[in-house]
Amino acid sequence: MGKILTPQLGFFLVLLCSCIAEAEYMKYKDPKVPVNLRVKDLLSRMTLDEKIGQMVQIERKVASADVMKNYFIGSVLSGGGSVPGPKASAEAWVNMVNDFQKGALSTRLGIPYIYGIDAVHGHNNVYNATIFPHNVGLGVTRDPELVKRIGAATALEVRATGIPYSFAPCIAVCRNPRWGRCYESYSEDHSIVQMMTEIIPGLQGDAPADYPKGFPYVAGKNKVAGCAKHFVGDGGTQKGINENNTLISLKGLLDIHMPAYLDSIKKGVATVMVSYSSWNGVKMHANRNLVTGYLKNKLKFRGFVISDWEGIDRITSPPHANYTYSVLAGVQAGIDMVMVPNNFQEFINDLKSLVTSNVIPMTRIDDAVRRILRVKFIMGLFENPMADLSLVNQIGSPEHRELAREAVRKSLVLLKNGKSAYKPLIPLPKKAPKILVAGSHADNLGYQCGGWTIEWQGVTGNDQTRGTTILTAVKNTVDPSTQVVFNENPDPNFVKSGGFSYAIVVVGERPYAETFGDSNNLTIPEPGPSTIKNVCGAVKCAVVVISGRPVVIQPYLATMEALVAAWLPGTEGQGVADLLFGDYGFTGKLARTGFKSVDQLPMNVGDPHYDPLFPFGFGLTTKSTKGAPMTNAQNDDDNDEYVKYKDENVPTMERVRDLLGRMTLAEKIGQMAQIEQSVATPDVLRDYGIGGVLSGGGDMPRLQATVMDWIDMANDFQNGSLSSRLGIPMLYGIDAVHGHNNVYRATIFPHNVGLGATRQVTALEVRATGIPYVFAPSIAVCRDPRWGRCYESFGEDPKLVQDMTSIIDGLQGLPDRLGAPHVNGLNKVAACAKHYVGDGGTTRGINENDIQIDRHGLLSIHMPAYFNAIIKGVSSIMASSSSWNGIKTHANYELLTKFLKGTLRFRGFVISDWAGIDKITEPERSNYTYSVEASINAGIDMVIVPYNYTDFIDTLTDLVNKDVVPMARIDDAVTRILRVKFSMGLFENPMADYTLIDQVGSQANRDLAREAVRKSLVLLKNGKDEDSPMLPLPKQSDRILVAGTHANNLGYQCGGWTISWQGLTGNNYTAGTTILSAITSAVHPNTEIIYSQNPDPNLVKSSNVSYAIVVVGELPYAESVGDDPDLNIIEPGQTTINNTCGVVRCVVVMITGRPVVIAPYLDNIDALVAAWLPGTEGQGVADVLFGDYGFTGKLPRTWFKTVDQLPMNVGDPNYDPLFPFGFGLATQPVNQDQN
Repeated sequence: MGKILTPQLGFFLVLLCSCIAEAEYMKYKDPKVPVNLRVKDLLSRMTLDEKIGQMVQIERKVASADVMKNYFIGSVLSGGGSVPGPKASAEAWVNMVNDFQKGALSTRLGIPYIYGIDAVHGHNNVYNATIFPHNVGLGVTRDPELVKRIGAATALEVRATGIPYSFAPCIAVCRNPRWGRCYESYSEDHSIVQMMTEIIPGLQGDAPADYPKGFPYVAGKNKVAGCAKHFVGDGGTQKGINENNTLISLKGLLDIHMPAYLDSIKKGVATVMVSYSSWNGVKMHANRNLVTGYLKNKLKFRGFVISDWEGIDRITSPPHANYTYSVLAGVQAGIDMVMVPNNFQEFINDLKSLVTSNVIPMTRIDDAVRRILRVKFIMGLFENPMADLSLVNQIGSPEHRELAREAVRKSLVLLKNGKSAYKPLIPLPKKAPKILVAGSHADNLGYQCGGWTIEWQGVTGNDQTRGTTILTAVKNTVDPSTQVVFNENPDPNFVKSGGFSYAIVVVGERPYAETFGDSNNLTIPEPGPSTIKNVCGAVKCAVVVISGRPVVIQPYLATMEALVAAWLPGTEGQGVADLLFGDYGFTGKLARTGFKSVDQLPMNVGDPHYDPLFPFGFGLTTKSTKGAPMTNAQNDDDNDEYVKYKDENVPTMERVRDLLGRMTLAEKIGQMAQIEQSVATPDVLRDYGIGGVLSGGGDMPRLQATVMDWIDMANDFQNGSLSSRLGIPMLYGIDAVHGHNNVYRATIFPHNVGLGATRQVTALEVRATGIPYVFAPSIAVCRDPRWGRCYESFGEDPKLVQDMTSIIDGLQGLPDRLGAPHVNGLNKVAACAKHYVGDGGTTRGINENDIQIDRHGLLSIHMPAYFNAIIKGVSSIMASSSSWNGIKTHANYELLTKFLKGTLRFRGFVISDWAGIDKITEPERSNYTYSVEASINAGIDMVIVPYNYTDFIDTLTDLVNKDVVPMARIDDAVTRILRVKFSMGLFENPMADYTLIDQVGSQANRDLAREAVRKSLVLLKNGKDEDSPMLPLPKQSDRILVAGTHANNLGYQCGGWTISWQGLTGNNYTAGTTILSAITSAVHPNTEIIYSQNPDPNLVKSSNVSYAIVVVGELPYAESVGDDPDLNIIEPGQTTINNTCGVVRCVVVMITGRPVVIAPYLDNIDALVAAWLPGTEGQGVADVLFGDYGFTGKLPRTWFKTVDQLPMNVGDPNYDPLFPFGFGLATQPVNQDQN
């Protein structure tokens, strides 16, 4: 009899078979299987509908569990302000996310969806979340470790609401602040943006060292998938218009906008979002070459590419005009997931139709889905699809708010502090009878946070989220006895009658996002400007600007005492008060250029027209006063009977004697030391009482340091000096020998060998950087051009050099009485006549060699310029490292003390050259004790140590204690140093002044340098015969040739002592106009210019040029490196002359620091110009070549025929020059405007 199956047993067997089949069907769900195999397995099981569903991201408002299930949706997002409910709790968010996830998991394959949100400065959609400063402020910090911690905190708060995916970071490089998304960018400089990609491992976790490059990485349930956006060039659109066209070459795109994507991919970023913008007319959402060809194929990005909100719709204009085309173009370009976000059915239907009709290949769909699944598997979404409630306490946690407060402190930039630098307003005193807080942004948390906060466009008021307004922070910080009055927009009478000690004005932009933020005028909206005027016109005020970018501030700058750029600081306003009241010091440096007017825009650091109000990298610093008493305790020197030397009404010498009488031996000897900036610190200056600091050639605060960097450094050192017992200010010195030549973008004038104009403006540019002392002028009389410092000499004739000492009047100002050292105010500098004496007359022109000349010769040739310098009140004189008849000048008592100080009655101080006393012995420093003794007793007052200052101080102290060096000699030295410091007002104005920052490289100064170039050029030959002059050159020709190593090399054009001690090569180290650029600007637009550094004769012959300009000369050099027994033009200069001038009519422009061998080439040359070392303003050369001005210069040096004639100077018995001293052909200006 057969067995009969009961219904129950049949059901059990069916279930068992189903379970077995299911077990065989779950390979992709096994976490032990490698990710790529899991992806492959799952992909092979998916239908077209399931694949397309994974490519769809929809808005939460149209999502539901049924929608997720029925359409296999791969992702959901919250747009800006899209929340489960008003002030929704973390639990409400988790419940919503989980509800959608249940729908996704109920599908046939159970593929979890991924929820994304714009957590761009914290979890900014969520009530009570920590809102960090926007990226524009974080870039200021230049602190990648800080942003990594912010990323980690943001990840925790996002995960606390059940969300595993953040559309951050934005790594745009904003090149125009008119763009409404500029605050989402870290900087205008891609290197800072690259640095800030460290937020990615904060969000996602650190990928292991051996992790495959290009693959996405997310480290578990406490981390989120990140999204680098917006690929690529979104920050470079025309006129800063959002979603506009970025017009830039491929090289520019790769150099500026692409680098941060390379860093992001290296760090395992999970996704990349495409930009709405276009590149050279092609919409990025449809740009297959960049999205697939470059991002996916070239950079090997293995995460998924996501569109922006309705990004594919905007491929057409108007948006959505041809949606089928938009779907085709977007997906074919390489977009993997499309943020639909509402009309998802239309997208699904169109994409399916395009695939089934073979317009879009299945391989493209599989690539997209493979990438999406890869991210989901890597981040553990299959293992942990449901949101976890364990992190809800992370939302707005005290630890995160403290981190945000730290970020605020580091992101603020102090742009002004006091009407002058030595009277700062900040830190503000916490204890004051009454203070005023004013402004629309002082008590408005919404304004403080900006756009993308709670709502897409931001909010106003204090009830939309939780945090600390700046007003509340001020009240929390000041002393309990201080009355804080708040008036949002007070009228002037209220302020004047209020009896306020000071005011804090907080104004700025209203919140905005994206296109709503685009602005052509970038003005602070009213009543902000009125509040500034009403308050700051009546009481001392600090203005805090809350903005997403630099705004127009120059019209109000003079009114305010202090200015702070606070950007969009977020919820933790206490961080602002931390800095205003000195609990922490300001450290932030601008990551964006502060413009003067919007007409300058776009303007970014490195641009040729760069002329900022506050340059990139600028930021004043302050020190923390936390823990200091409410009022500063003064030392006993502030008693009326004890501060005579501090009374500016007391005659200088009485002040000197009073101060000298109070000084210890250690304090006196400290004043005699000048140390190099690289070993200087505030502590060193305080502890050793150091009298001077210097920057050697090429030494600077940092590469391409800004004016503000220099000021910060000088003030930092000065603070150390002023904190010493007697508060004696230090004197900062620098070799400003042909302009402020150590400083980036300064005006570089012609070197002395070519200089025919005075240089008053050098003092302004030096003072602009906070430096009050220059080691200039060199008043050497160069008697042999083989000397490597000959270009530092004005000429071979003593009378000419005497005339040029008028530069001292320009540097220091005119003296009140002849012979007394003086400096006329804050716009002038102390000068230094150098190198005393005879340094230009050494044997065979060898630097620092012996001068063999009798006393009469020394006094008649090398000494006269010193007579003039002393009469003009020169502040200091530097001793020469050379010898006179075998005696080192640094040890020559007869010359230094008896003649200079005795006979000439010099009252300033004598300073050594760099390590000059070391060179008294041979070998150098072989008997340092003797060197110190010999130099000080000879009459050296201040010693450039520059590094081993403790050796010098200890040695000199020992010599004085043993009476080897008498105390009278020490007192004489210090008296002279103090006399100069008092006479220049250093005790009254010790701190660097910021009022002159616009002087560095100003147009007026560059115009003067251009004039100096014109006047310094000497025309040595003009035509093969007198009847056929070649110059002036015609501006209009069919074609001209410019050739030579020096035609397009700003470094060569400037020579030694430019940025670096030995000079440099190329055009990247400072700003100026090369001769090639000047020629290009000067000629008619129809004239074709061919440039070849060293053309061969065939090129010259075949080019059919009307004429050629050949620019050749010497390489840059300084001091002994420039000593040259041959004086040849460097190759290929000689070859270039022969190849060019032997074929076509040519003018040769010589860029040299002295006469060089030219006779062998002279016959081939039609015209010859000695341009010397003209500096940055090459336009002056073109001015005379093309006849806008005439040649007027006359040789300050004899031009020899051969070096065998040297030394040969005017008046010598053997005088037989190629071109004599004083020679120079003249031309008349011509009007070529008709050309």
